[in-house]
Amino acid sequence: MPLRITVVRVSPRVAPGVLTAPAWDLLRRVPVLTGAPGHPHLEALRAAGASVTVVDATVLAGPAELAGLLRAALPDPAIDEIAWLPDPSAPTPLDHSLDPLADADPSGGAAELAVVTLVATVELPGSALLDAVAVMDRLRSPGGCPWDAEQTHESLAPYLIEETYEAYQAIEDGDLAELREELGDVLMQVLFHARVAAERPDDGWDVDDVAAGLSAKLIRRHPHVFADVVVAGSADVVTNWDVIKSTEKARTSVTDGVPLSQPALSLAAKLLGRAGGVGVPVDLAFAAPVPPAPVPPAADPVGADPVGADPVGAGQGDGPGSDGGVAAAAARLAAFAAGAEQALREPAARGEDVLGELLFAAVALARAAKVDPEQALRAAARRFRERLAAAERAARPDGATPTALPAARWRELWVAVGPAQGAATADR
Repeated sequence: MPLRITVVRVSPRVAPGVLTAPAWDLLRRVPVLTGAPGHPHLEALRAAGASVTVVDATVLAGPAELAGLLRAALPDPAIDEIAWLPDPSAPTPLDHSLDPLADADPSGGAAELAVVTLVATVELPGSALLDAVAVMDRLRSPGGCPWDAEQTHESLAPYLIEETYEAYQAIEDGDLAELREELGDVLMQVLFHARVAAERPDDGWDVDDVAAGLSAKLIRRHPHVFADVVVAGSADVVTNWDVIKSTEKARTSVTDGVPLSQPALSLAAKLLGRAGGVGVPVDLAFAAPVPPAPVPPAADPVGADPVGADPVGAGQGDGPGSDGGVAAAAARLAAFAAGAEQALREPAARGEDVLGELLFAAVALARAAKVDPEQALRAAARRFRERLAAAERAARPDGATPTALPAARWRELWVAVGPAQGAATADR
């Protein structure tokens, strides 16, 4: 008859003796063996009358050897059921020997043993985060990892961006398994920065300060959940969030708090979103139009493949006296723009595809003109931000609240403050 073993798993984060009822019933009924003489629950078990034996083994054992070793530690060789306590913090060699046998088919080569698992402690959600904090502390402490010990906030900054993008990629791919791993990498960056900050002697803070600050912020900004504020839907939630955040940060502009270091396209989208939230007409974001380039009769602004069609006009403007393909790229961009509005009105049109082609053509034009599109868009976004902030400041002497201004007043203010310094084009 095989020796029946129940591996009783406990958490290092739960106080000794705090076990589930099924665990206590088992541990009082059958002999308890462990390879960890310092197991945190041994004293509580013995005080409760459980029979506990420490098995001394420093090497991995196969099923047959393991069965013989455990039977030899029992007071009666006829006993056919035991409980095994693995070390919750540092697994022993015997713990490692039992791991692959737990809940396995005995016919798979472990006929001498029948091993099952019982989780004996219950934890609150998020308890495993303590393990991650402890691992980071070990890596950063003396005797840990030399590379980890050398890192600073500045040296770690690129990894924070990289890991975030990888998590974003997993979302785009719909790969939930990959997303779980990538979010772990993002969490590692949070723990890493918190651990680095905790080492500062005068103004340091740790991961508990980060978590406490987050909890307090979420409670403050959800008064409809944690207080008596009533909301009609998600739009009210967003409005309340922005008002509370503005008050907390003592911000004077809706553009305050927008990180200027983010990619130019997301920066532009964020600034335009903030502006639209206070009623700024969307057309104020556009500079004065230049005469459109002629649209080639055969151009297909909606369904064309910009890669296959060579949108930058390569090979068309490389000779003496050419403009490097700028004219061809500009015409291509104009063709997409001319057809975009109509395409977006069609029920079957896919907005992402149409606007994606338009943006791609704009990048192609920048390449032909030897202009960095990232820098160009970032500069335009900053000019828009500066002009919007100036318009907000201009409204305040009148006692007006920028969030309540009508579109006509925004247009007046926009003209009054003029283009931001460094603007390269005239405005409407």
